[in-house]
Amino acid sequence: MSFLLDKKLEHEKQCEAAIRDSNTANAIFHAAKAAEFAYALAAQTAGHIATRYTEDAEGWLEIAEKLKRQPLKGGQGGTSGGKPGAEPADSPSSADADWLVTEIPSVTFDMIAGMTEAKKTIFEMVVYPLQNIEKAKKLGLKAGGGVLLYGPPGNGKTTLGKAIAHELQAPFYYASGAQIRSKWHGESEQRLRSLIQTAKSQPVAVLFLDDVDGLLPKRSGQSVVDNRIVVQFLSDVGGFEESQNVLLILGATNKPWDIDEAVFRTGRFDEKIFIGLPDEPARRGILQMHLKGLPLQEGFDTAAWVGKLNGYTGSDIVGVVNAAKRAALGRSIRDNADPLLTMGDLESAFRNIPSSCTDKLLQQYETFRQLRFG
Repeated sequence: MSFLLDKKLEHEKQCEAAIRDSNTANAIFHAAKAAEFAYALAAQTAGHIATRYTEDAEGWLEIAEKLKRQPLKGGQGGTSGGKPGAEPADSPSSADADWLVTEIPSVTFDMIAGMTEAKKTIFEMVVYPLQNIEKAKKLGLKAGGGVLLYGPPGNGKTTLGKAIAHELQAPFYYASGAQIRSKWHGESEQRLRSLIQTAKSQPVAVLFLDDVDGLLPKRSGQSVVDNRIVVQFLSDVGGFEESQNVLLILGATNKPWDIDEAVFRTGRFDEKIFIGLPDEPARRGILQMHLKGLPLQEGFDTAAWVGKLNGYTGSDIVGVVNAAKRAALGRSIRDNADPLLTMGDLESAFRNIPSSCTDKLLQQYETFRQLRFG
């Protein structure tokens, strides 16, 4: 989610800069992109936060529409809505700017609390073969390939992907199904192919495909677009052995049972890793990270909340803490006093924010694992 927010803010700033420069085309493009990322954030959140992002998206779309109706005077570029500069709207190089998160992400495995077993599995499956390619070859292990991270939403699948890229010192490409899919005939397949080919052009690269279930759903005769995208993916990822370059494709999904069966076959997502709810060390780390430096009530018992939040996702825990912070802020304003976060603030937030992950959902993941992977 941090990636989506960063891109939203980036496009907002670029839209404002384009308006100052009287560049109508650039301003329209960046307003539309800011709306796109705001809608994506709304889809990954809930309640008032989701509503706020949706309103934000609608606001940026309204700005884009106004710019189309009333172009900026004395500006550059006209009102075609094209991408910045001289690049055409469908230029792969300009699209890559939205996919490449950073040359090398700053997130490290040390920053991810807990998840010991998941991190151990990732190192053995992914990091070691890529860091020791020749040794892996002697053991018949192939560097690169595809790994599917699946599990309940809000538990750090994207963060793990960035940590892998950091460990490998590799560029990190990110795209969600919503970013790639298009209503225009053939454009979705072109975007997917451009993304994969761009990542393949690097000596070593990590490509993170979010919401794989939305990008590569089970094929049926009802959706020609779905069929074409899945076929394009199967075609493009089948060529790992054709280049000396190494590409690791990480897929993330909350609904692995909705993914097309062919995607799981050899040469695609060969490895599957379940990313479950945060364990005790992870919950402790999340709480310490988000309570650090705050004015806490004397005797504030963080340890008690480590156990109390068992069964909550990582994003749920952050949501509880943030709701408690807002309560503390409101009280300090009403009482004209310094802000102080109390156990009562956290308790109230805890009662109002239930876990987003039910026992039924966890059982669904276990059933899927048993039926699909044995």
